[in-house]
Amino acid sequence: MPTPNNHIIVLGAGVTGLTSAVFLVEAGHDVTVIAAHVPGDSSIEYTSPWAGAHWHTHATPEDPRACDWDVQTYEYWIGVLEREGRDGTLPKAGLKLYDSFKYWDFPVKEAIWWAPYVKEYRVLADHQEPFCSINGSTPEGAGKIQAAVVYRAVAVNVAQYLLYLQERARKAGAVVIKARLPVDQGLQHALEAAEREAMSKGRRKGDCFVNATGLGAAKLCGDETMYPIRGQTVLVKGEAATIFTRSGVDYGAYCIPRPGSGSTILGGTKEKGVWSETPDPKVTEQILKHAALNIPELMTGPDGGFEIISVQCGLRPGRHGGARVEIERVGGKRVVHAYGHAGGGYQNSIGSARLTLRLVEESLACAPVAARL
Repeated sequence: MPTPNNHIIVLGAGVTGLTSAVFLVEAGHDVTVIAAHVPGDSSIEYTSPWAGAHWHTHATPEDPRACDWDVQTYEYWIGVLEREGRDGTLPKAGLKLYDSFKYWDFPVKEAIWWAPYVKEYRVLADHQEPFCSINGSTPEGAGKIQAAVVYRAVAVNVAQYLLYLQERARKAGAVVIKARLPVDQGLQHALEAAEREAMSKGRRKGDCFVNATGLGAAKLCGDETMYPIRGQTVLVKGEAATIFTRSGVDYGAYCIPRPGSGSTILGGTKEKGVWSETPDPKVTEQILKHAALNIPELMTGPDGGFEIISVQCGLRPGRHGGARVEIERVGGKRVVHAYGHAGGGYQNSIGSARLTLRLVEESLACAPVAARL
């Protein structure tokens, strides 16, 4: 078994990197996080703050690993909320449990594999609310709901949750360093630069590295399977009382309250291969149009519309073949990759971080490192 004070250097301070850092440091490892962007920053390069985010699995039965990660995260978040409810002195993670409605504008053919794992799952009939009211107010020809379910799901105030993870890691002894690493000379060069940066702050050489650089791994690792999935969203005033996601014939829509913020995220898009950070006004118009049908109670503006706080785009780190969470040896250095979670970064985060911890400890316990898990 590895000694408890191995020094692990985590590259990246998004939800994947910070969750991994929390699990590593709380397992007894010495942890340094190095990232160009940290909680509180706003950059198109920093994906995690742009997320919706809530527990809504994108995994399919064909990817049992991602299914398992999502279930682990659901159960873990429920546990966090239960502990917060018992102990008012605990720092708040920015999580809250809501009724979450899922609508389809067509007959459901996908496997609802996750139904047994969530709280209070039930199928809605077309005479039940809000199924009935939404269809009743939808103009003819606009597409109506054909199937609906509801269950209890967790929504995330992403800004608060990222700070919570960072401070939890720091409280356990981790050090967070804001620094930009070179990416144009390969991963080995970046690892060496990260080690120098850590040592310049009084830290030791790294015994193992966790590469949680998200979309940046495309250039850093020369990973040609990586690609952006652009998502445009609208932040509006008012905190919705429920979550909804809706799958239309040619669109997707969702409404996710940000707990405690007095605001709600409306979305959204999934534009594969699009790098632009400039919002499209036509897309904004479509997002608001769909939201108006599904969540009219948020239309509190003086003109009867939504009160828009901001419109933004984020780039999800897509990867053909799914997320890369595996061990590699790079120039004599032990590395555990943890990137490419696409739009599932938050709901994958606990299961992925637990696997990352296990792989780090496996890599430290045996040499040479050549496993691909």
